[in-house]
Amino acid sequence: MKPAAALLPAILLAATGALAQQPADDPCAVPESVLTVDAHLTRAQSWLKKAGTLPILVVNTAKANPARGEASYPAQLEKELAARLPGRRVTVAVRNLPGATAHEMLPAMDAAVKEQHPALVVWQVGTMDAMRNVGPDGFGAALASGIAQTHARGSDIVIMDMQYSPQTSQLITFQPYVDYVEWVTQNNDVFHFPRYEMMRYWIEEGRVTVGSESKEENLKAFTFVHGCVGRLLAQTISAMLDRTAENGQ
Repeated sequence: MKPAAALLPAILLAATGALAQQPADDPCAVPESVLTVDAHLTRAQSWLKKAGTLPILVVNTAKANPARGEASYPAQLEKELAARLPGRRVTVAVRNLPGATAHEMLPAMDAAVKEQHPALVVWQVGTMDAMRNVGPDGFGAALASGIAQTHARGSDIVIMDMQYSPQTSQLITFQPYVDYVEWVTQNNDVFHFPRYEMMRYWIEEGRVTVGSESKEENLKAFTFVHGCVGRLLAQTISAMLDRTAENGQ
């Protein structure tokens, strides 16, 4: 399975719906060419309609860091999405799988989905595959397997790609993995949350600086990035739920 590189620019821009207009002075705002709504959340919308709840499971390769828990994007996602869904109960649980590639995450992710029965899974993936130089074809196959097994459990899934920093990107080739996330999600009608391109935009626009030697500056960057990711992910999920309901799905 190889993505047709010539088609990727068209795929990236072929959005079927956009988020609500973001204020120009919002530091989190990104252009529609970076973040658009192009998928549905049929299973999550059905769950929300029947049960009035939206349990979400975040699966990632980060190490648990209780000291920054409230500032992390899963905590921000829960708070922001609850505000957008008044009268509904939103919960966000996290399954940390430090150091695991996409393929290595599959069994533990499937077990967590089976146990917790989330309406939606946010699968943060790609960092370790790029760092360990896993073949992009194998990475793409693991992505497709993860999507299929999650859907088979009755849950929707959103794929979030890796973080961006100028320093790290000089040492590790991330772009083929970002391209594969876009390719596989488009082929499976699954939403790709483009954290890599969002962070690149914020950094290039001078809204945040990453990789500082100052602990204070690193905490500031962490708070900015995770706050914006949580808010924009909540906005995106809410928009997809609305889009699904409007289409009668």
